[in-house]
Amino acid sequence: MASKVGSKTNSGFTLVELITVIIVLGVVSVGISGFIRTGMDIYTDVNERDQVLSESRFVVERLNREVRQAIPNSARVKSNSINTIQCLEFVPALWASFYTSLSVYPDTTAQGTIVEFGDNLAGFQLSSTGTDYGFVYPVSPADIYDGDSAKRREVLSCTDTDDSNCATAGSVEHTASLTFADPFADKSPASRIYFARYAVSYCAHSSGNIVRHQTSIDEEQTVYSSGGVLMSTALKNNWNNTDDLPFRVSQPSLTRNGLVNLLLAFELNEEVVNYNVEVHIPNVP
Repeated sequence: MASKVGSKTNSGFTLVELITVIIVLGVVSVGISGFIRTGMDIYTDVNERDQVLSESRFVVERLNREVRQAIPNSARVKSNSINTIQCLEFVPALWASFYTSLSVYPDTTAQGTIVEFGDNLAGFQLSSTGTDYGFVYPVSPADIYDGDSAKRREVLSCTDTDDSNCATAGSVEHTASLTFADPFADKSPASRIYFARYAVSYCAHSSGNIVRHQTSIDEEQTVYSSGGVLMSTALKNNWNNTDDLPFRVSQPSLTRNGLVNLLLAFELNEEVVNYNVEVHIPNVP
């Protein structure tokens, strides 16, 4: 009896099948990589936009807050000779109070009685190492910055009934006695007096940097080319157009407040953010 021998079939991929699979996988991978690349581009763009927004908001908000605390008529602007640096300078009021008495010319006593410093919300105290100035009725930048101005006087000492430096509150009258270097030229219509010890200058550079400087209160304004604290590196104003410079100051008048206009453009990898901010300084000397 004859036996039946079974046949064995070999299985595998043909060359055509392999090529077809490679082509299909290539098409799919191209589509997937394009999708991933688009997602990465969107993520990168969002991060860059967020970075320039964060940096610009920080500078604008810091400027806005500091300028609002400026003593009236203290804001001024100056550029260097080749118009590549522009600086905005102002004197921040560390404390503002009211006086009940004040020595003015021709009085020579150089005394004043004010609402005391102690436990004020601003935490202001007279400096034990630096120089503090009192400002009464400054109506121009010269009244602020001129060392010989009779609207600006150095504070020599302060006493109240509780201590010798007005550092704590508690006197029954809630007043303190100040001694100035000289009497003042005028009294304030609102009996107001401001106190400060330094000036602040924000300098914008055509290279893109905005730098903050804390300086002495000098008659001649300095345009700083180096030093200071870096606040931003993405400034992109058009320095060839005088109307596009970063800072502009309109001095106050009898009918309006002082105005500091911030025209700031920031750019990072072609992402541009523009700010046009008007900061009002109350004209209440």
